[in-house]
Amino acid sequence: MAPGGCLSPGCPAGPGDRRKPASRPALPGSGPSCVFHCTCLHCRGCNRGTRESGGGSLPVTSHTADEAARRSDPGRETSIAVPSAYADGYARARARDPAFVDAYIRHTHIGDPLADPVAAELASLPSKQVHALLARVLQDPYDLPEETPESLRHFIDEVSKVPDWFDEDIALVASRAFLRNSDLVLAGLVGGSIVEGFATLISKSFRIRGRVLGSGVRRLKQNGLQLIEQYLPGGMSPLGDGWKLTLRVRLVHAQSRLLIKGSDEWNRERYGLPISAATMMLAGSAFSGRLMEHVATLGGDFSDEEREAYVHVWRYTGLLMGIPGELIFDDQAAAIKAFQIGRLCEPPPDEDAIIMANSIVNSAPLVIGVTDPAARRKLATFVYRVSRDLIGKELSDSFLFPRSKRRVVPFLRFQNRTKRLAGRAIPSWRRKTDLERFNALIDFVNLGRLEHSYSLPTALHDELSEEW
Repeated sequence: MAPGGCLSPGCPAGPGDRRKPASRPALPGSGPSCVFHCTCLHCRGCNRGTRESGGGSLPVTSHTADEAARRSDPGRETSIAVPSAYADGYARARARDPAFVDAYIRHTHIGDPLADPVAAELASLPSKQVHALLARVLQDPYDLPEETPESLRHFIDEVSKVPDWFDEDIALVASRAFLRNSDLVLAGLVGGSIVEGFATLISKSFRIRGRVLGSGVRRLKQNGLQLIEQYLPGGMSPLGDGWKLTLRVRLVHAQSRLLIKGSDEWNRERYGLPISAATMMLAGSAFSGRLMEHVATLGGDFSDEEREAYVHVWRYTGLLMGIPGELIFDDQAAAIKAFQIGRLCEPPPDEDAIIMANSIVNSAPLVIGVTDPAARRKLATFVYRVSRDLIGKELSDSFLFPRSKRRVVPFLRFQNRTKRLAGRAIPSWRRKTDLERFNALIDFVNLGRLEHSYSLPTALHDELSEEW
């Protein structure tokens, strides 16, 4: 036997392995659940060898399965603790892209290493003081007040670095296309991308906090406002309104993560971290590449160049939101693929997803000022039909959306394309509709006095939190 080989019969390290023998015994408790009872370096990392039952994480390092997987797939990672809710999806999705799926599952255990320390340090400050500090820091990140915490200084220093690949000229192309199609972008956002986003475990985080149950209108307006600020010219440049709002949203997520993970309402072994880096990537891909698919379905006139420009802006937005570089997409095709594979990893929609998706649809009429109960029901029914056409029968049925015999999107697509053709033929009519579209855009996102708030949530349940 070669020196340093493992003495345990059948150990994958084997007698031919030249690793140094372990200087300490195997992990306590590796007992009957571990296939091999040896002390080599290989077996010391066994994570108890088999998948745990119940609601815990499912390590993929069982020696027997591990060695077989390594032989068939040498690139496979072998130390990923898979949250049990993701177990079925993980196995299913690896057939599509093993490396990306391994990275996605690893990031279900990762929050935001840059923003989370900021939230933890600001949590002890009064809400008004947090607002004043963040407002000053984001207004002038180059002249920070003396009382700025070190974690916030580091955060601002990092997010102020614009990546070399971000191109303001490409962003301007996206701005023009967005303003020309803003009505359809918002329709695709509400009826498609936001609803699909809540098919993931991020719905559980929002349901726990009550973010849509009690504040559906504000939630939709905030998403719309961020979208608009991103795509107005110069919005994502440092100190631009889109840049500041994106960082504010990132800190809200960090604070929400801090509140939720400390609660007994969240099972970390089953779900990973709340608002994890993985689910943030999935949301970003839904709001970029996937949203462009919805806009095309509704009759939008983005060119190929404009769609890529739109995703280009969201790629930078995603980095500012805390999506790790390992997961970020670089074009529309990559964003769509990330969305599809991420969805495969996620567990099927549960009660929380059903609650959140239906709350979004039923809040939509209020966002545009329809308050009469009968009119609200009629418009909500229409939104359900549009959403069903956009997200498909399977997901719609999972959300318990009302069934409909009539498809409405084909007519909407024809109507929208006809309007655009008419606008090209009659410039005066086009200018009129452009103005109406822009005014509707501003009305959609009007948050009143809360629009420029930099306060963060102060309690797990939103109804108990100070205003933010």
